[in-house]
Amino acid sequence: MFGLRFLTFCTIAAVLPWLAAANDFAGANSYFLYAMSSSDRAAVLDAMQSANMKLLRIFITQVAAGAKGSSATAVNDLETVAVGQYDDTILGMIDTLAIEAHSRDIKLVIAMHDRYALGCWGTDAYVYKYNLPVTNCANGVPDSSVFYTNSNAIADYDNRLKHILNYQSPNFGVPWHQLSDAIFAFEVENEAMGHMSQVAPNWWCDRANTLRSVIGSYGIQISTGGGTDLPTSLQSQFFSCANLQIIALHDYNLDPSYIASYVDSGKSQALSSGKRLLYEEFGAEGSSKQSEIQSATNMLISTGVPWMYWEIVKPGSGSSNYEVWTDEASWSTLQSQSLTTNQQSGEFAWPEID
Repeated sequence: MFGLRFLTFCTIAAVLPWLAAANDFAGANSYFLYAMSSSDRAAVLDAMQSANMKLLRIFITQVAAGAKGSSATAVNDLETVAVGQYDDTILGMIDTLAIEAHSRDIKLVIAMHDRYALGCWGTDAYVYKYNLPVTNCANGVPDSSVFYTNSNAIADYDNRLKHILNYQSPNFGVPWHQLSDAIFAFEVENEAMGHMSQVAPNWWCDRANTLRSVIGSYGIQISTGGGTDLPTSLQSQFFSCANLQIIALHDYNLDPSYIASYVDSGKSQALSSGKRLLYEEFGAEGSSKQSEIQSATNMLISTGVPWMYWEIVKPGSGSSNYEVWTDEASWSTLQSQSLTTNQQSGEFAWPEID
């Protein structure tokens, strides 16, 4: 029922595309916001609403108590005990966040899994089942090729995807794959195969096909989940996959000319292949944090590609890291740039974004 209004509009827009006027918008990452206290969740969502941010990106992944100095409680991953044994507690917490965000006109972008849980910053059930290598991520990212190439691992992961999509929302009364009023996109994985040589070129598209087989005609988009930088975010295979609608861009190099060179070429590919670009992960730190955010968002505004900052968390970390909160100068810049972005014409139509 919640997706009907959206589906009707998108059907009309597909036939009469001029009805879906191009618009631009901004959003933010706060990947474990569902684990934070109710008052802190409200504070983050209120801050985003004050900036007219439209999308919030989160991950389905294990969260440590007090993550990044926040009020987060410890949360298990969906498959903490063993692969295929699902603990829906985390999905229930995300569903609560979804209705809180929905009341503020903010939709979720949900990464179905985090590449860095594969023996890097975290160690999940897939590591144990498939004997994946474990490293200290700061000193090197493990080779997790088996996760992407082993047929049993692939089948296990597809089952995870289907389980998430079929989760019955206690707040909205429909399964998640129908919840287009509150969920903008499902992402195949956060930065799949990040920091590895490409090992499974069809993996993204095959997983997108799995997602679409459940979502069907409901209006939720499917996103790549981004790469570790702009070159890996803009792989040619993404543009040729029918069921990947959103090409997500990640990069922490905020040089405006660098951003422009890749985004401009990416726009041409996207427009010719019926895709849309979303610059969904970038961040700045150090003494030039505020000025770098300003220059990067100025460039993104000029490209007409929507953007999402990494990340808004209470408390932030001042200039020392990528996290931003409302008590630092960088927030004022993000807020004003988001409000400016919403008043601009975009390169792509986003009928899902009010």
